[in-house]
Amino acid sequence: MAYGQDHIVADALTGDVLAFDSATGSVRVRKGAAAEELGACTSLFFPGCSFINYAMPLVEAVYDTLLGAGEVDGFSPLCCGKILAYEPDGAAMRTAFEQDLRDHLAQTSITRIVAACPNCVKALRELLTVEERTSAIEVVPLPKVFADLGYRLDKAIVARLLTGDESADVLLCPHDSCPDRDTGEFATSMRALMDESLYRDPMHNRNRSICCGSLPRAAGKFEAADRCAMRNLEEAQAVSADAMVTACMSCAFQLNMVQRQMPAVHFLELLYDWRIDWAAADMWMKLRFLFGDTLGVVEEEEEAWPEEAAPCEVVAESGRTFAGLGGGLPTVADEAIDAAGATIDEAERARGREVTISNEETKNIGA
Repeated sequence: MAYGQDHIVADALTGDVLAFDSATGSVRVRKGAAAEELGACTSLFFPGCSFINYAMPLVEAVYDTLLGAGEVDGFSPLCCGKILAYEPDGAAMRTAFEQDLRDHLAQTSITRIVAACPNCVKALRELLTVEERTSAIEVVPLPKVFADLGYRLDKAIVARLLTGDESADVLLCPHDSCPDRDTGEFATSMRALMDESLYRDPMHNRNRSICCGSLPRAAGKFEAADRCAMRNLEEAQAVSADAMVTACMSCAFQLNMVQRQMPAVHFLELLYDWRIDWAAADMWMKLRFLFGDTLGVVEEEEEAWPEEAAPCEVVAESGRTFAGLGGGLPTVADEAIDAAGATIDEAERARGREVTISNEETKNIGA
């Protein structure tokens, strides 16, 4: 496979090097290629699965900004583990993954995590406080970092991105995500990036916000998910907004997927003058990165790869694929399920593998 648009990054938690091909949505992993850098990171950028799947070029741009500002000195593509709760026997799988994540973090010098996703911030804080060895690690929302650095949305850029005319008068309606309701950190810091004349709050906002529909959608309640999205549209229309703006990639996807009457944008699109093609986004995110200790992959022969990066693990381009990072010999997630005493019949177990693990779509090459 030709890789003409690679975004190559090193995972500060596992030492693996990943190459993302934005043209195909595929990724390759070279195991342990940056192992010598482990332990050097003290402040970690944690973009989250949604951000990586929907806008990898933007992830790289944000990482470069944070590096240049001295806010982070490392990166990890790993999942926070929250979505695993919605998979077959997900509770056991999530518990095993979270333990792996604590173990890896405890072995590093990381004292701070800058997380782009509201779900990740909440999940990371909860899993880190379970053990004393990780409880002191600070988790900071990405929009707060940008606000503290003095970044602000440019009204002319916002107008051009939404209308094609920099002089147009535009109004944004903030949508606040469910996991931010307790603290309001994403809501407050996203608004801090905007001039007060640029936005108007809907009737339900901050800790009273209406879910975008992602949660019921993840639980398979699609009609309820659509109703949630439409209610958000109605409230945005009630304040005469030209677009909804959010600090959550999953919210932006859901709000755009259900309706086409009003665009929903992530604030990073406006800050970086780079629109995500939400209409072309896949219904299910293709990639999630877990640890090899909680995910199994099958071995196949090596394929074409940039010479300096082989050998590697290849993650296929179709289906919902969980890629295993770190560790020695990976083990299938079923072992975590069995160890927890969970019960599941073989038909359901097979269906779960097809939907979530996709071992048949993942190749492990090299040691």
